[in-house]
Amino acid sequence: MDFQYTESDQTPADREIVPVGVHVMEIRHAEEGPNEYRKCDQNSEGNCLKLRLSCGEYKFVFDDIPQHLGWRAKQLAAAIGTDDDSQVISLDTKNLIGQQLTVEISHYTSKAGKISAVVKRYVPVDGKAKPAKKAEAKKPRMTTAVAMVTEDDDGDVPF
Repeated sequence: MDFQYTESDQTPADREIVPVGVHVMEIRHAEEGPNEYRKCDQNSEGNCLKLRLSCGEYKFVFDDIPQHLGWRAKQLAAAIGTDDDSQVISLDTKNLIGQQLTVEISHYTSKAGKISAVVKRYVPVDGKAKPAKKAEAKKPRMTTAVAMVTEDDDGDVPF
């Protein structure tokens, strides 16, 4: 196959990252494989379900769901409408490609200062899941005012 090429000043436009918020996305790619950064005692090989999510003209969002985090897989299953109450969640990569789902996106800043869009949570099809519960705000500590008494004080309160 031959390709013709001419010099041009035009460079492909760089896509922006997906903004923070809730978006309808499509699973463009799904595969199983190891991820060095997901290794732990429960998952010594670092096995993950690796997803590539698309949202229009934005950059892809990559999400690796480690095998030992069943709650994340359950969230994904609920988002594509295949959730059941069993203890084992089976997700086939071939059946995931092309699925539309609702995803809450947040941003992450790496140590090098690069900002990336990451999956905060998968929103279930019925939308009944509540966002993560925020910690209760601490009540302000109440302190009492102490009046300073001096020898020449006549006992009147100045206010």
